[in-house]
Amino acid sequence: MDALNPEDTINDYEDYYSLESTDGHGLCKKTHVKKFSLTFLPIFYNTTCAFGIVANSILLFLVTKHKTLRKLLPLQMIISDILFTLSLPFWAAHAGSLWVFGYHGCKAITLVYMVNLYSSNLFIASLQMFTSTKRNVILSITVWLSSILAAAVHVNFVEIFQEENTCTYQFKDNHEWKLYLRFQMIVVGFLIPFLIMLISLPLRYCVTTMRMNSYQVCRVKFGFTVMFFLLWFPYTLVIFLLALQDIHVFHGCAISIHFDLAIHVTESIAFMHVFLNPLVYMFLNKKVWKRLKNMCKSQREYLLEESSSSSDQDGDIELKSVQRCQASSAERPNNFLPEPK
Repeated sequence: MDALNPEDTINDYEDYYSLESTDGHGLCKKTHVKKFSLTFLPIFYNTTCAFGIVANSILLFLVTKHKTLRKLLPLQMIISDILFTLSLPFWAAHAGSLWVFGYHGCKAITLVYMVNLYSSNLFIASLQMFTSTKRNVILSITVWLSSILAAAVHVNFVEIFQEENTCTYQFKDNHEWKLYLRFQMIVVGFLIPFLIMLISLPLRYCVTTMRMNSYQVCRVKFGFTVMFFLLWFPYTLVIFLLALQDIHVFHGCAISIHFDLAIHVTESIAFMHVFLNPLVYMFLNKKVWKRLKNMCKSQREYLLEESSSSSDQDGDIELKSVQRCQASSAERPNNFLPEPK
């Protein structure tokens, strides 16, 4: 599996991971795709992991420290993004060499990856949908259960390809399941969250028009809707084109190579959500942004105070040294040269 992307590896193993594959007209060499995966993907996924951990940790600290910011759905979004981020180093290692984490590791990492990919998008769509705590609890449980059920199908088909020691999909003659998983990603991963965002934005605005926080709510919802579309639509479009390729609407070696490169590039763009989600949430939510600025201000003042204290201590030490030198000089007897006779 090109681990990083279980859903984009829903081709037969030869189509994606061999240097050569058949397209019905002969051998199709994919050396450039292989080189791109080996050089770009490990660097990108490790970098994305680092940014994601930092951004989500900051937001998690703010949300858990201040009771006024402690809301269930944003907290679920953070947890989902962190878990998804933690799976990226495994796929980065896989892209750079071989799968060394065993059969059960292949299944487990794929499950973590897919569950949190789906749940992250659904939690983003559900942000501030309800104000009732009870409804938010029910919604959270529904999102997690739906994501686990959707991911279970992926786990069922992922296997270790022994000849290349690779974690990838093995469909054999089950081509219908290959198409099913592609369209599952399109529907559950993009269409449902995006439609929820589009529908809930005007409804939420109508409900909160007379409230002071109506602008704040719409600002957050609109910002996430735009960001979600920009990140996930290109990736979803390429998955749809790959589905058409699976049913032979498109064929040919050149098209296959372009689709392979396109899925890697658009997937990389989509995966930037792990650090953009918390950054956008902190920037658009005025309460969170205010807390973040206060935290940075307090930290800056603390550093300045420490620096000033250190400078004062250095000054005191220098002053005491000068005073000691003067005192010792005063205590010494004066030595005069004898006057010439």
